[in-house]
Amino acid sequence: MRGEAVPAWASWVGTVAVVLGVLLTAERGTEWMKQVVIANATPVSGQLPDAECPTDELIEEGLSAAECEQLVANVRNHIVSAPPWFPGVQTLLAATATILALLSIGVGASLLEGRAWAPGAAVYTFGALALVDAAGFVAAVNAGPILRDAYLWGFLLWFFIHLMMTIGVAAGRAGVIRHG
Repeated sequence: MRGEAVPAWASWVGTVAVVLGVLLTAERGTEWMKQVVIANATPVSGQLPDAECPTDELIEEGLSAAECEQLVANVRNHIVSAPPWFPGVQTLLAATATILALLSIGVGASLLEGRAWAPGAAVYTFGALALVDAAGFVAAVNAGPILRDAYLWGFLLWFFIHLMMTIGVAAGRAGVIRHG
């Protein structure tokens, strides 16, 4: 493809890959950080102390005391509802997805530049992201109702996005999508 005009499908998929790659990197990177912070901050007993909401910090953050208490309750609910295997699995999936999302940005840019290797790399990258999303979906289904509510739809949405991107690139490579 190098030296030739970049097919329209490659331009569109490349653009979408870069934009969604940035979004996914931010989302899964934040999730990765959240899992590590919660795991490191949770006491061995698994019981969090009562919410400490100093007035000066509430004013600085623009929160009410009720909002502060709700934030602590949300963390407590996450800790209590997570099966023992969930934090480790979620950390691994978030870390893997973050790295693959960064890779998808590079692959998307390479599609835009018309690199000959980019469509093949895109199929593998987007396919790997779809597999990570599917694994996350299965983990969320088996984690219980609170974590299902928090994670299930996000994993499902990203799975179908990555599946469609994989199919789109595969169709473009196979010539099913006309150049134009």
